[in-house]
Amino acid sequence: MADSTRRQFLTSGMAAATSLAAWPAHAVWKGNMSDYTVRDPLAGYFDLDERRRIATELPNIPVTQARLRAMKAPNHDKVMAIPVQHQTIDIPPFYEKNAEWRIAVAPFRDFEDAVSNLAAANLVAPNDGHADCLIDLLVQWAELNALAKFNYSKQYRQGWFQVESTLFAIGHALAAVRPDILHREDELHLIDTWLNRTSRLHFAETGQPGGTCCNNHYYRRAVHAAMIGVVTNDNRLFRQGVGAVYSALTGATHEGALPLELKRGPLAAHYQNYAAMYLAMIAEIATRQGYPLWELEIDGKSLHTLIEFNNKIMADPNFVLAYSGADEVSLKYRKDKQYFAWYELYLARYQNAQMAEWIKDKRPLYNRSLGGHMTLYFYPGVKEG
Repeated sequence: MADSTRRQFLTSGMAAATSLAAWPAHAVWKGNMSDYTVRDPLAGYFDLDERRRIATELPNIPVTQARLRAMKAPNHDKVMAIPVQHQTIDIPPFYEKNAEWRIAVAPFRDFEDAVSNLAAANLVAPNDGHADCLIDLLVQWAELNALAKFNYSKQYRQGWFQVESTLFAIGHALAAVRPDILHREDELHLIDTWLNRTSRLHFAETGQPGGTCCNNHYYRRAVHAAMIGVVTNDNRLFRQGVGAVYSALTGATHEGALPLELKRGPLAAHYQNYAAMYLAMIAEIATRQGYPLWELEIDGKSLHTLIEFNNKIMADPNFVLAYSGADEVSLKYRKDKQYFAWYELYLARYQNAQMAEWIKDKRPLYNRSLGGHMTLYFYPGVKEG
C-alpha cells in the first residue's frame, strides 16, 4: 500500500475505531422469543429428499464432484475406534501454543469429519449402512457422556471452544440422517437426551464480558443450540440459538460491521466472515422451521447488511482498515476453503455475483463441523449444456 493511501486508511481507521468502541457491545439476547417454537424436528437444515433427487437426477459437474467425495465415507471399525472425549477436555490455546493445540484437537477433528462424512454418504447411498454407523458412533459417545466436562479456566478455555464445533457437527449430522433412522427409536432417545443435556450445559457458560459472551463464540454456541433444539424438539434451545441473530443485528453498525469481530486488529477481516457464517447457518435452520430470519430487520439492518459488508472486505481487504483501526490485514484465512462453504447456503437462496465468483473454482466445498458437504446439500442441480 502506498504511504499516502496507508495514511488515509489509518486516519479514517482511528475515527472508525473510536466509533466502534463507542458502539454498544453485543449482548446475549434477553428479549421475548416465545413466538419461536420447533415446528418440525425432521426439517434439519436442508431438504434430504430433494437433495437426494438432485444428486441422482439433475447432476452437474459440482454436484457430481460433491457426490463422489461424499461416497468416500470411513468404515464402521475406523470411526468406532476414534477416542471418545469423555474426560475433562483441556486444550492449549490456539494462538499461543498452536503446535500443542493441533495435537490436542486431532481426535475431535477426526470425529467431526467422521460424522459429517457419514451423513453425506447416507444421502448418496442410503442403503449402505452409513446412517446406522453414525448412530452406533453417537450411542458410544452418549453412553460415556462425552463432551460434558471441559476446562473453563482462563488459560484453557480452548476446550470450551472446541466443544462448540463438535456439538454442532453432531447436530447437523444427526439432522441429515434422522428421517432415515427413525426405526432406531431407543438409540435416538439416548442420543437426544445426552445431546440436549450437553448443549444446555455448554450454552449455560456465558463467557467473558465484551468478548466471548457475545462475539463469534456466542454465535457458535447458538448454532448448536438452534440445531440441537430442532432435532431434540426443545423450544428453549431453539430460541437461544435464534436470539444470537437478534443480538448480532442489534449490536452491528448501520454499515454491517460487527464491533467485537473488528476489534481483532489484523484478523478483523477473518472474524467478520467467521461470525457471518455461523449467523447464516442459524438463519437457515430457523427458515426451515418457517421463520424468515433472513429477512429480519433491526434498525434497518439485516443479515444481508452484514454479508454485504463482508463482500466489501472480500473485494478490497484494505476496506476493513477503516473499521479495525489496524494498519494491516491478514489474508491467511482466504486460503482455507472451509471458511467459504457457507456461501453455498446463501447462494441457494439469493443471487450474489461476487460470492458466486469467489467460490466457483473452489467446489466442492466442505466444512467438517458447520454443515459438512455444503455443495452437495445446497448447490442447484441444473444440467449443463
